Amino acid sequence: VKKLLAILLVLASCSSGGGEVESQPDVPDRIAYVTRQGNIEVVEPSSGTVQALTTDGRASRLYTQPTWSPDGSRLAFVRSGPTGTEPGIEAGTAAFTRVSREAQGATSAVHIVSIETGEVSIIDTPFPPFYLYWSPDGSKIAMLGNDVEAGRQGLLLLDAVAGSVDRFDSGQPYYFAWSPNSDRLLVHAENRRLYYLTLDGSRTDIDRQPGAFSAPHWAEDSQLYPIIENDETVLTVFDDDGSAARRVATADGPVALALNADGTRVAYIPIGEAANPFVLGPLLVEADGETTEIVDEAAAFFWSPAGDGLLYLTGASTADSFALRWNLWDGKESTAFESFTPTGTFLQAYFPFFGQYANSLTLLSPDGSSFTFTGTIEGRGEGVWVQEVAGGGPARLVADGVFSTWSPR
Repeated sequence: VKKLLAILLVLASCSSGGGEVESQPDVPDRIAYVTRQGNIEVVEPSSGTVQALTTDGRASRLYTQPTWSPDGSRLAFVRSGPTGTEPGIEAGTAAFTRVSREAQGATSAVHIVSIETGEVSIIDTPFPPFYLYWSPDGSKIAMLGNDVEAGRQGLLLLDAVAGSVDRFDSGQPYYFAWSPNSDRLLVHAENRRLYYLTLDGSRTDIDRQPGAFSAPHWAEDSQLYPIIENDETVLTVFDDDGSAARRVATADGPVALALNADGTRVAYIPIGEAANPFVLGPLLVEADGETTEIVDEAAAFFWSPAGDGLLYLTGASTADSFALRWNLWDGKESTAFESFTPTGTFLQAYFPFFGQYANSLTLLSPDGSSFTFTGTIEGRGEGVWVQEVAGGGPARLVADGVFSTWSPR
């Protein structure tokens, strides 16, 4: 049992200002997705209109990690591939680690595309990022990747206004959250360190011992992470100045966690010794000092953009097949949707690190009425699906892809 839990934690450990403030344009709902050929496309689910942002994806040139800017006007993604004849690589996978260390011939860049104008900025990076996270004001992108030169994960900071990128920090593993005003990061590194990292590179250590978890969360004036107090793991909400605001729960071991958009609700799973990646433990929500159990066995979860709904995954496997199921809790009750087999891209690059990705992307539409996912629904097809929440009817296939994410606005 302990070995299984250790494997789970190791898997999750290899993952989750100044500048111009973004405007808030009125844009239609859009879903960005990665095609099976390794290209990036955008679809408007209501009309079915597709916009191809790249067309030259192939085994030796892959585009990955589509990540929307906070206002939905721009999409950033990674281009990666070897310089010679080595096989293609996918950022963030074990295959990339092997290729980069053996051949050290990988080249990479981040593309930033204006969806309305089609204008593209291409910024070379010193190593291929496997994770992108826009600052809330849309001026910066913090990026993680395997830094061969440093021999561990490295943090890059991309200035989306100046079009420059710099090595900024490192750690193994490395998780973080942007401050709401985009002036610093809250970092959880090496499973033992907590600190604030400002945009000038200065670091302020947090004198607390972190509990076992992955990514911290920061919304409005609230920060969320577990700490060790008197040999006990205490999931705690902290004020913006770092002082403790309230104790959410205690746990005997690791905790998966997420803070909703206004910092008023905490979703969490205390991970027991018998956990496996698809059954972490019970999913609970705390608000105003009261705790509600949403389901007794959950695998991952994401708050809705408004913070009033919770999208979560549960197992749906049978004796003959592996499957998962999306569910949506609306604050009172849950709706279960069709079972599906997720894509390998989702399972390998996103699912184990949902705590970090919950900081930087959304699967739900801005109004929370629909969500997107990728995979196979038996007898109905495979690709990018849109699920309407109301009524719990069947999902609609809208494109052929291996990962999808909804524009936040």
